[in-house]
Amino acid sequence: MNAKNLFSKNIVLLIFLGTSLLSSAQDRIFTYTYQSIVLNKGQRELEVWNTLRTGRDDFYARLDNRTEFEIGLGKSLQTAFYLNLTSKTKTVEDLGVKSISTENEISFSNEFKLKLMDPVANPFGLALYGEYGIGTNELELEGKLILDKKFNNLTVATNVVLETEFAPEYVNNKLNWVKENKLEYYLSFGYSLNPKLNLTLESAFKNVYVDKELEHSALFSGLGFSYINDNFWVNFTVMPQLLSLKGETNSLLNLNEYEKFQIRLLFSYAF
Repeated sequence: MNAKNLFSKNIVLLIFLGTSLLSSAQDRIFTYTYQSIVLNKGQRELEVWNTLRTGRDDFYARLDNRTEFEIGLGKSLQTAFYLNLTSKTKTVEDLGVKSISTENEISFSNEFKLKLMDPVANPFGLALYGEYGIGTNELELEGKLILDKKFNNLTVATNVVLETEFAPEYVNNKLNWVKENKLEYYLSFGYSLNPKLNLTLESAFKNVYVDKELEHSALFSGLGFSYINDNFWVNFTVMPQLLSLKGETNSLLNLNEYEKFQIRLLFSYAF
């Protein structure tokens, strides 16, 4: 092999490795919709999630914070550990007198994501995702089917999410575990303006089932952006509720289970 061919092959290898590391470090350009990319073995990432939910018939504000430590395990598998903090401030009424009440929750979660197909090397990206959550007032199990594809500057991703929650509740002085199922669909589009900046459109169709009966259903959609700078990235989305298909409480919206607006900010550092 002559020096020229060796040099050319080394350049191609460096470009491939650099692209692979960059795409693995930037795990996602969406805030609600997951992509199939996973971290390389030993690569670590710290993500901070902040979600504000507000807008009901009376005053209501909820802030969800998730601090996530993510690590690549190799063989297209990664895991992550979460510390989840939630604060809710809402209107309560007692004997016709309204007041403001605040409650706080804390929980732990652990996820695994397995990439089966790559969105660039294969016809489309495919991944499976599983997560369990443990809190003082509920237990959660969640599974996701993740598909995505990159077409030049356009990224398309879709998720199907099934979540089951178990919460303790007393009925006639007897402790029962109430089960609630959530079935959600996500479809998102991202357009790359340059290597650092993406504009995004995310949509979510959320459904809640109790005793196999549909209790709540609503459609959300909103705009956002993603900014990447070396090992740091930040994603932001405003997701208003557009329409309720079950459980309307105010005009065409469901303001019992959901809110008028969800606003999410994610930022991350890979190391």
